[in-house]
Amino acid sequence: NGLKIFQKILNVKKTYIAIEKNKPDAIRKMEEIAQGDKEVEVIGLKVKYPQGAEKQLIKAITGREVPTGGLPMDVGCLVQNVGTAKAVFDALRWGKPLYQRVITVSGPGIQKPKNLLVRIGTPFKDVIAFCGGYTETANKLVMGGPMMGLSQYTDEVPVIKGTSGIVVLDGKTSPTVEPSPCIGCGRCILTCPMGLVPTTIAQYVEAKNYEMAKKWNALDCIECGACTFVCPAKRLLLQSIRLGKYKIQTLNKKAG
Repeated sequence: NGLKIFQKILNVKKTYIAIEKNKPDAIRKMEEIAQGDKEVEVIGLKVKYPQGAEKQLIKAITGREVPTGGLPMDVGCLVQNVGTAKAVFDALRWGKPLYQRVITVSGPGIQKPKNLLVRIGTPFKDVIAFCGGYTETANKLVMGGPMMGLSQYTDEVPVIKGTSGIVVLDGKTSPTVEPSPCIGCGRCILTCPMGLVPTTIAQYVEAKNYEMAKKWNALDCIECGACTFVCPAKRLLLQSIRLGKYKIQTLNKKAG
């Protein structure tokens, strides 16, 4: 129903529901629901990371590529997730505001991992306590996923609208390693889904040369974290590029 609302408001004639192929039950159920509706097509996508990213979804489904510095609307597309579609339906049909969301609580640092429907504003510590608390080896708290999530220094932080999950890592999954200089292996370049050169962008950011970082298309980074994950030198590439994007956007605003 939320999807139908989007169709009516945006006056679109074709809508796709994309689900990775490792979820056959979900694909089958959605195909049953959409059966007979020529405006809705359910598509099973190859299981790969970061398949769920906005620009990757558009390319996989339509073959269109969002241009550098562009938006999905530039290629006639709009991407929304299931949670947003449901929230829109609840708001318009029942007058119900968005005050809760489904989150995944997982990781080797959690006693009993769960998928939960949690009210926005609930402290992380209460959610974790509901999952049996921390294991003895827990050492890092992350809001989001292990690849794109943000480390938290306290579990007093609240669940917010964008909290997709809570991950607690241990020493084995989150070892403390000192970054070393780039060895020029090119792995970050090969793995970047956007075709960027993460090591060069990060070097410009570290040198505070934000203009050059911008020229190397730092703003096109989707922050998937793949570059940091594959880096044998353990360089904090994503962290640097995130900082660079923030600085570039700040400078752009000041420039008018």
